[in-house]
Amino acid sequence: MKEDAITGRQLFILIFMTQLGLEVMSLPHAQADIAGHDMWLSVFLGGLCAQAGIMLIWWLGSRYPARNYFAYVPQIVGRPVGAFVNLLYGLYYALSGLMLIMNYADVLNRWLFVFTPRWILILMIFIACGYAASLSLRRIAYIAQSYLVLSIIGILLIVGCCLYGPDVKNLLPILSGGWNPVVKGIYYAFSGYVGYDLLLYAFPYVKAKSKNRLLLIMTFANMTTILYYVLSCLICTTMFSLKQLKYIPEPIVFILKYYQLEVLQSLDVVFLIFYVFIVSDTAYIYFFLSAKAFVHLRSKGFGKHQVWVWAMVGLAFIGSLFFKKRSTIMNFSNMQDIGSVIMIIGVPAVLLIIAGLRGAGRNRA
Repeated sequence: MKEDAITGRQLFILIFMTQLGLEVMSLPHAQADIAGHDMWLSVFLGGLCAQAGIMLIWWLGSRYPARNYFAYVPQIVGRPVGAFVNLLYGLYYALSGLMLIMNYADVLNRWLFVFTPRWILILMIFIACGYAASLSLRRIAYIAQSYLVLSIIGILLIVGCCLYGPDVKNLLPILSGGWNPVVKGIYYAFSGYVGYDLLLYAFPYVKAKSKNRLLLIMTFANMTTILYYVLSCLICTTMFSLKQLKYIPEPIVFILKYYQLEVLQSLDVVFLIFYVFIVSDTAYIYFFLSAKAFVHLRSKGFGKHQVWVWAMVGLAFIGSLFFKKRSTIMNFSNMQDIGSVIMIIGVPAVLLIIAGLRGAGRNRA
């Protein structure tokens, strides 16, 4: 328990860094076909949906303040079903870590390391993630704290490079296609906010003055992520036409590529190198949660956390060798987006209803 205890500030950093992931680069491209130049609105509303998800997890966690999610699921639905649910979470988080690393290795292969075999990039990221994921939640929070400055440098680079050349007319007229495209875009925008579900596990380990303060910290972290994403989408929309955005998978990297440095080739090199740490932060959180879910397959514990981490990392690396084409990675990523909605909204909602009907957990400390 003490090894996993974190402060409110560490929770804020962990949630913010886990939510960032890879979507900062790809969200404007993905939204161009759906919400058009109103993508910033879809991204904002997607963040509000994530806030509703945070409220859901917070309500559920408040009923079991002394246990993490994987420990109290069997208490709500019984041991056999609870073990099955935990098994699904273990697989889901391992798949999420795999897809994130695959997608970023694909970006690195196209923009930076064109001639480097993809499996070498993937192997290096997996080794780093495996080491970090085998640590305690508190130590992981320390690592995330040290990476926070990179996310600040990243947004400063993005904002700094758009000072010349943006055209705000690209944002007008607002809602020219009505609300339908914006509403459709919310689903795709929501995937960018996945990561707040770390609260499922972290809830009992946060040293906050009250449950309401814990919710306030989560809200502040989510709002910071919303600001980050909306700002990125606004910049891309003002710098490119919709037709251009549909053909550029990572418009942020494209903008940075035009700014040259004497020491390095261009700013996109700095950004992509920095971003390895941010993506790794999200990936090792996924593998950490995957291992915790497997450990809770039995009430008395099922194996060691470190063993599960390296087992999942090893299997994920082997699985990554079967992804040869970018279209295959995209298809699996779309499946993972559907899985995210089910696992971090659908399942907790069902468990909250069952717990409410059974009156479970309400009076437990």
